[in-house]
Amino acid sequence: MLLVAFATFFGSFLIRIANFETAFVGGVPQLSPFDEMYHAKRIVYSNQHVFRVLNFDESRGARGSFCPWPPLYDMAAGAVTRLLGGKNPSDIVARASWLPPVISSLAAALVAAWVSSRFGRSTGILAGVGIALSTQFIDRSRLGAIDHHFLEFPLVLGFIAATVVTADARSSREAIRAGGLLALALTVALLVQTALLLAAGIVAATILLLERHRAVARLAAASGFFLAAVIVWFYRSQQPAGYPDNEWYLGMPHAAALGAAAAACVAQFWLLARAVPVVRSALLAIVIGVAVLAAVPNAPEALLRGSQFLGGDPWLQSISEFQPLFRPDGIWWADLSLIGGGFFLTAAATTARSWRRGRRVLFLPFALGYSLAAISSTRFLSVAGPLCAISGAIAIADLRKKRGALLCGAAVVVLLAPSMLLSAGRVIHPAPAIDSEMVPFVRAAGFLRSQTSPGRILGPWSWGHLFNVVGGKGVLLDNFGGVGGRTEFENGTGIILSPREKAVADYCAANGVRFIVLDDPLPYYAARAEMSGLPRGAFERPPVAPRSDPEPSRLMRSTFWWRAYFEGGRERPGGAPAGAAFQRFRLIRVETAPERSEIRSAVQIWELLPASFRLQNKTAPIARDRFRLGNEKGQGVRGTARSPAETSSGRLPGN
Repeated sequence: MLLVAFATFFGSFLIRIANFETAFVGGVPQLSPFDEMYHAKRIVYSNQHVFRVLNFDESRGARGSFCPWPPLYDMAAGAVTRLLGGKNPSDIVARASWLPPVISSLAAALVAAWVSSRFGRSTGILAGVGIALSTQFIDRSRLGAIDHHFLEFPLVLGFIAATVVTADARSSREAIRAGGLLALALTVALLVQTALLLAAGIVAATILLLERHRAVARLAAASGFFLAAVIVWFYRSQQPAGYPDNEWYLGMPHAAALGAAAAACVAQFWLLARAVPVVRSALLAIVIGVAVLAAVPNAPEALLRGSQFLGGDPWLQSISEFQPLFRPDGIWWADLSLIGGGFFLTAAATTARSWRRGRRVLFLPFALGYSLAAISSTRFLSVAGPLCAISGAIAIADLRKKRGALLCGAAVVVLLAPSMLLSAGRVIHPAPAIDSEMVPFVRAAGFLRSQTSPGRILGPWSWGHLFNVVGGKGVLLDNFGGVGGRTEFENGTGIILSPREKAVADYCAANGVRFIVLDDPLPYYAARAEMSGLPRGAFERPPVAPRSDPEPSRLMRSTFWWRAYFEGGRERPGGAPAGAAFQRFRLIRVETAPERSEIRSAVQIWELLPASFRLQNKTAPIARDRFRLGNEKGQGVRGTARSPAETSSGRLPGN
């Protein structure tokens, strides 16, 4: 068992550090210019302020904003890097860059050891290999991928372990222990990532559908959910004034959901004692839980809005990782490979009697639940893939006993071949943190750092963390999108669609914006209009020929964005006010990609002229801690080709 665990850890770790040469250049960590940027900023802060975290950031938004991420990961990473000797920002981030491959490999090793002890060494090896090769999990846990998503799979394993212990509780002592373990799993997970409330819901559903004789398990689960709800409530009560109460910020809606789960478990215990059937009692208990949830102000609305995490939100629909599988413009066989052979083996295993009882039945809801969520949003593949690899390996062990070696071998190919094919390129030729199309934004951030003029930056939201951390200036929009305020986000993204320069200048002056960063409108303008609350049809015309892309409308061609990017703000013939030459903005910089791109990769920086600029709010000085991304001079940076679907739909690489 120990040998299997060691081999799994070693193999998984080597796969995840295969990008060492692109993750470090000259000893300097290279980060993706998206969420990793802001995690780096928070980790450095927590390293330098032990047991504290950057919560309210004055450099975000017009007047500062709270960070929607819970504090535990960044605070713990800051403490760990401090223990490891990190002192300056580069050293701190360099040490934090090793956390994803180490922690994810430890999780794979523990699973392989447990499966080996229960089902044999070969099954443990197969499960470990399946986790190690899970394509999306590799992307989330490679060297330098310090976004907190790599922790989701290990934390879900904690949910599964707590569910098993809770279901096995038979006495009051066991119930107390199980409840404490469940509360610990729930609290730690939610203090890392609020989206893990989905896993908490799976725990509640699993407990409610247990056999009748496991009545104590309901009380154990109720105590765990209730204790976690109290802890989350206490956490919320310690936040300063102005802290939002919505689905993105850990607080009352999440505490209410946990309390509702506790009420449902208690209600079912009472109903089962009165001989109500399990399924009927579960449904009635859910109704009671919903009633408890509805009694908490704002909680039902917040959770309903949070359900758009699985689809339906215009902002999230613009992000590549939130796209569904098997969409019309996708490639079906590639989507089948992404979801992995483990899903199909797991689905087939549900028909076997051995999976309908014991501890196996407690594992299935997590594997199938996250797989269904991944079909709706590929963001969940990094958890669904490893979970299905585990259940698929166990299903193959069953086949070996009952069906013979030939069918078992075919099942092994189904389990591992898709992941091996998709992951091989990531291991042999790892992509750099910065591709050629990102280089102009990195250069633009470097240029903006050199500007001493006061004022914030208004740019594409998906590059906000880059401009904030590398550019060293406050940003009006960043990768958190509309989580801090939908109206403010829509106004910020939509203002450049105004046809009048004066309206844009007045908005910038009122919000302390000095610089506007513009990218090519063509791939993104329709999606940008939609996420701004504007009618998409007003800005694009139907395609003139079958299979061609829609064309920008006359309104789109008159917008500030279009005129600045394509016409340089020059006067248009006709004399209309919207066609007058720009009087309040000037173009101060253009950055281009070092290699030929599928889209116009030039990035323009426009400055609001001093006569029009009125800084409305004092901004706090921003620490100019240097984080280098890729090769900022654009030398030796390989381009990563985008699919035509991604380019035409305007999907952005991440948030």
